[in-house]
Amino acid sequence: MKLFLTRIFVLLLVLASSGLALDREAFTITHYQLDVQIDRASHVMAVTGRIELRNDSSAPQKSLSLQVSSSLAWNGIAFNGKPVEWIANSYTSDIDHTGSLSEAVVTLPSPVPTTGKISLDLQYGGTIVADATRLTRLGAPDELALRNDWDQISTTFSAVRGLGNVAWYPVSIPAVSMSEGNTVVAAIDAWKFRHKGSQFDARLHVIAEDVKLCIAGTSLTAPCGAFGSMPNPRTEGMVNEVSNDIHLTGLGKTSPSFAIAVYVRLERPDLTIFHIPNQALIAREYAAAAEDNGQLLDTWLPSSQQLALVIELADPNANPFQAGAVLFTPLRHADQNTLSQLLIPPQVAARFPAPRPWIEDGLQRFMQAMNAEKRLGRKGALQFLNQYLPPLQKAQETAYAPGTTASESAANSLINTSDEILLRGKSGFVFWMLRDMLGDSVLQHALVAYRPAQDTSPAYLQTLLEEGRKRDLEWFFDDWVYRDRGLPDFHIESVYPRLLLENPNKLSLVTVTIENRGRAGAEVPVTLQAPTGEKTLRVLVPANQRASAREQTPEMPTRVVVNDGSIPVSDSSETVYAVPAKTEPR
Repeated sequence: MKLFLTRIFVLLLVLASSGLALDREAFTITHYQLDVQIDRASHVMAVTGRIELRNDSSAPQKSLSLQVSSSLAWNGIAFNGKPVEWIANSYTSDIDHTGSLSEAVVTLPSPVPTTGKISLDLQYGGTIVADATRLTRLGAPDELALRNDWDQISTTFSAVRGLGNVAWYPVSIPAVSMSEGNTVVAAIDAWKFRHKGSQFDARLHVIAEDVKLCIAGTSLTAPCGAFGSMPNPRTEGMVNEVSNDIHLTGLGKTSPSFAIAVYVRLERPDLTIFHIPNQALIAREYAAAAEDNGQLLDTWLPSSQQLALVIELADPNANPFQAGAVLFTPLRHADQNTLSQLLIPPQVAARFPAPRPWIEDGLQRFMQAMNAEKRLGRKGALQFLNQYLPPLQKAQETAYAPGTTASESAANSLINTSDEILLRGKSGFVFWMLRDMLGDSVLQHALVAYRPAQDTSPAYLQTLLEEGRKRDLEWFFDDWVYRDRGLPDFHIESVYPRLLLENPNKLSLVTVTIENRGRAGAEVPVTLQAPTGEKTLRVLVPANQRASAREQTPEMPTRVVVNDGSIPVSDSSETVYAVPAKTEPR
């Protein structure tokens, strides 16, 4: 106890002498080198290794924070082979499924200057069991909460995701809570952005009674791992083990995650499925659905740069989880359409690894909408896209609300936001609107020409779509992508139909004037409906302006409809106009 109090006193002296509070975002971990021992029977993970850090703050730093899940405990931290002073404490934060972290506040021998680098040797470990505390303390029922926070190590079911679910590797993030809106996702995204160039290497060792035991996960160097033997310190003999290496050249998009089970590997040209042996029939249904998606994906996207990966979760109640091209999911009987929609996101991620979340998420949802159109027609595709409309309308209520600052508006733009409603819902609409405006061939050409490494400017995709400035899309990207303008608000101001004197029995001329009371412009479809058919034209209505269109029709329309659901709007109550029955010729 006396030693513990002394450590705290020393730490307080260090922080007080520096005149600064602990900066949990000062250091970036540039390289992880971890050795992980996993004992499924006891739920234990024991980690030793080294991390390399760089001071990215504007001031020298003499102390730093290292955080892992609260179910893990720090055992040792050393610098240049010598133990350093550190204090362990519990730190409440919802970046971990337990709702808390085991934080080590480390006092370094001397301050690290700005851009200075150091290496630390680490030892920590403990148990990882199913825990949904962060959700249950918000009032979620235990059963539902555990469907989402299913991470655990056990003999029957072992699967562990990375940051945002289980902090099984060290991080450092200021405390965030799920009760405070989108702060958890935003904090994790900020950490990933800082670490997008960090290298992650970890060797996983699992005691294996069955030679078919498999370690599957993100960016593993072997398909299932190598079976061998290792010394058993308890018996001075040998014990069987499966080992595998996780290697990531960047932590910006993919979190190190893994699952352990007696898996069977089912391979297809652009998809690999790891499934439990008695699920072979269902696994083939998933593979068939993925192959069925192939023709659509080949039409729109480049050939696959990597394989999409499906890893079965043994818990049939677990909610699926996608991380880039990897999908963790229970395998369940479902119709082909449902399976196709489930598999499109990881398949798109494998083919199109965009560094920008709005492009990655929006394109995945757009391709799901295209899949719905293939099966159900345009109406079915728009119904799919509009599943996000109510939450999108709610999320956009604050755009340009009284008191909203320019910086707040910029933070909510698609290029900056972490809000999944905007990234998936709004971005999906953005790709659909671009398709309607430009046509399939232009959008397809731009997507095939897209190169992730060249996407260093927010305007990169815009430039590809403009095809050498053949069409100006600056207004569209400015309203929908670069800034948060909210949603359009279309109102039919007037409809002026007249029969033509030269042929009043067969021809009419209709003038439609539309007002956009919203702050985002859009090229909106206007449909003139008549007893024997309908005709659609497109009208560009800038934000806070009016626009008119005149169209000749074979017969007098009976109704005019602005927007078919392809443009997300804040209000659609005044977008239908019934044309009076009698109209004089002109």
